[in-house]
Amino acid sequence: MAERTVAIDLAEPTPKTHAVIFGGGKIVGGLARCLGDEDFAARDRIAWGVSTVQSSRFSLKYWRAFRTLTLVGTRDWGDDRFEFAPCSTCMSPNFDGPQTEQHDVVLYLHHWKSTGQGVIRPNGIPVRENNDPNFKDVISFLASGRTVVSNSYHGVFWGLLLGKRVLSLPFSNKFSNYRIPPGVGDPKSWTDDLYKAQGSDEMIGLCREASATFAEKVQARIES
Repeated sequence: MAERTVAIDLAEPTPKTHAVIFGGGKIVGGLARCLGDEDFAARDRIAWGVSTVQSSRFSLKYWRAFRTLTLVGTRDWGDDRFEFAPCSTCMSPNFDGPQTEQHDVVLYLHHWKSTGQGVIRPNGIPVRENNDPNFKDVISFLASGRTVVSNSYHGVFWGLLLGKRVLSLPFSNKFSNYRIPPGVGDPKSWTDDLYKAQGSDEMIGLCREASATFAEKVQARIES
């Protein structure tokens, strides 16, 4: 029998199914309270590319969520409790095209966290915010810089996938577990920290290999 995949929003009830796959960075924190009867009736509840790091040593809402899941793929490298499964955007062919570097530095900002962090926006440095829905254009923008500076989780991730030198401006611990770490700078004076930017051409291969391995495990569970 052919499998049918349906994408739904957590605000909508889950249709009858034997496998539910959840994705999204911090989804685990609120997952337990969002699950309905059909989610619990499903044979498998799978998290893919989610953040599993916690702000405290023990989090009741995370514990409840983990108890309900039958397979967890964490985007956080080093969390040995779960399988490593980076954000599936790493598989996009948009990362494989030729890069035309036009700028020494590009700045990719979280559209509402940046003001509170006091992130500086120096004149002459191209800036884009992460509320732009055009994924292809965003990747082209990041590819146009020799160095990517970002306080967006995915801005840092995508810059690393492109093999750029990356400087992260973190606002939480979710920036601490990339497969290959970026450099870390101060949001209010990051221009002084550009020498700390780092990355590796190996990032995309490592992430794609891990994503493909996790996909095989998910497929095996669905077909079993």
